[in-house]
Amino acid sequence: MKTYDRQEWRWIWPDVGPTPIQQGLDSEVFDSEDHRYNETLVREAIQNSLDARRDPNRPARMHFTFHRGPVGAAAPFLAQLMAYRQQAALPIPSEWNDGEIRWLVVEDFNTTGLRGDLSDRRSDFWNYWLNFGISNKDGRGRGGRGIGRVTFLIASQINSVIGYTRRAEDSALALCGMAARLYKSEGSLKSTHAYLANEINGNIYALHDTPEFYNDARQAFGFTGYQGFDDSGLALVIPYPHSDLHEEGILAAAIENFAPAFFSNSLELKVGARVLNASTIETTAREGDVAECINNDAIKADVDRYLGLVRRALNPRVAHRLFLRSATTKALQEWRKTPDIEDLQHKVTTQDIAIKLSFPLRKDDERHEVSLHAVIGPAARTRKPLDQFFREGMSLPNVKASSPGALDLVLLVRDGLLAQYLNCCEGKAHLDLLRSQEVRAKLKEKGFGGLNARHLVKSLPRELRRLLTPETTKADASVFARYFSKPSQKPDRVHSAGKPKGVPPLPKQPPGLLRIKTLEDGLRVRADPDFQDWPVDVSITIAYADGTSRPKWSAHDFTLEKLTIEHQDCHLECENNQVRALNCGPDTVIKITGFDANRELDTNIKAQKSA
Repeated sequence: MKTYDRQEWRWIWPDVGPTPIQQGLDSEVFDSEDHRYNETLVREAIQNSLDARRDPNRPARMHFTFHRGPVGAAAPFLAQLMAYRQQAALPIPSEWNDGEIRWLVVEDFNTTGLRGDLSDRRSDFWNYWLNFGISNKDGRGRGGRGIGRVTFLIASQINSVIGYTRRAEDSALALCGMAARLYKSEGSLKSTHAYLANEINGNIYALHDTPEFYNDARQAFGFTGYQGFDDSGLALVIPYPHSDLHEEGILAAAIENFAPAFFSNSLELKVGARVLNASTIETTAREGDVAECINNDAIKADVDRYLGLVRRALNPRVAHRLFLRSATTKALQEWRKTPDIEDLQHKVTTQDIAIKLSFPLRKDDERHEVSLHAVIGPAARTRKPLDQFFREGMSLPNVKASSPGALDLVLLVRDGLLAQYLNCCEGKAHLDLLRSQEVRAKLKEKGFGGLNARHLVKSLPRELRRLLTPETTKADASVFARYFSKPSQKPDRVHSAGKPKGVPPLPKQPPGLLRIKTLEDGLRVRADPDFQDWPVDVSITIAYADGTSRPKWSAHDFTLEKLTIEHQDCHLECENNQVRALNCGPDTVIKITGFDANRELDTNIKAQKSA
């Protein structure tokens, strides 16, 4: 490893002592197969900036800038950290040893910066750097669990981040850095986190705070803002970002997850040389390199359709209004027999319908009326239906129907009481609405009355489609004709001797649904090219054969989460030994490997027509 002559700015990696430790970075939450570095980093960075917006009449502006070059001026900030990692036998990028560095700078403007008393451990500033799982947010923002900031550590190959802020409240500068990973040093156990700081000061740190330090930081990392006393915000440096992070992926993730924020002029991004705002979002989304990086298959297939539905959902002029007497799906379905809904059921087959749905929500023992907006319309026959839910401009991608059928749907909750309520129900990564004891406790703490509204909102992607789908009064005998042969309804003609007159021919075998191939340590399932009646929902139950017709599965045999699962043209859900493949299409492929190659697999596959 090269050495550098310039003064090094000190990092402190304190001893653990008898304090309990927690090593995890929550990577299983913030870096999954469905939501990779691009998406999780963008979601967290934009969410924080929108929550910290200073002037609500102007957008929060963000810059994502990738840099590459000689270590040079960055060496004084990272050399000691790299020495710690080398001592701990932790990976060091080969580029560092070659005197090269890559880094990503994420800056925001028209934001408050990291606020709070720099001498108070429970202030916003030290909550950000030291108190994981603790947040001073009051529920009015998009976050509130105090844990999403680990996405910046996860995004770095050396699990490190440096933050430079000018605070709106006092125009003061502050710069701190954090690195994560537990290690031993000369027999002592070091803390899970190190900090770029001058010295320990009680239960916090005294930061480096000299003009030379700030000038060196600006020179080393290329910060573009915060030199004027009238500007404020936060800039984050991510050294050696993972290769999954790139400009096109950041633009795609922003379009997919924050389209309403752009259209409402709450947000503007500059990624490299490209600017993303309300005026450019549609043209940028059509650019081939950006469109290819969109994660959601339905959005990728028709991004213009997706953005058009979001625009329509933001329009305050709504043609149809539904008032529910209670926050329940039963109250929603009571509208089914009304003439208005029967009219909408007819219209939705050929056009998009905008709906404002209102219902009561209790807070502090008072009844309040809250509402959300929905746009629903016919999906293209050859494409997966769109199914997006937004709270305050940010997508919750797991709030969707398991079987969306043939209708596109965008749901939008703006700021207000319902947004605060749903914030209490969201998980760590703000992907879904949960119903845990922790959620119940948080709702009670904030004065909200139970989980009914959560159940209603979570079910709306399914229930709104159900409401606008006419009931069938007569069973359609042909609906499963491609799955099962149907016996003749005419009785056999019998000879006087009591024998049937001839044997009816066997029904023509319908095309198969799936083709299964056994692999050395698993299996591969493909859609049968002759089958045409897509989409289909499929469940695959897997166990090791034991000689019985229904072999038993044990968690000691295998867990699907630890196996290698690849899939396309379907949405997968795994639980115990069952894989559910929803909305399977003609290009569906599911490959599961990692089983014991010395044991035989017993696989049970069931299919049903997607709604």
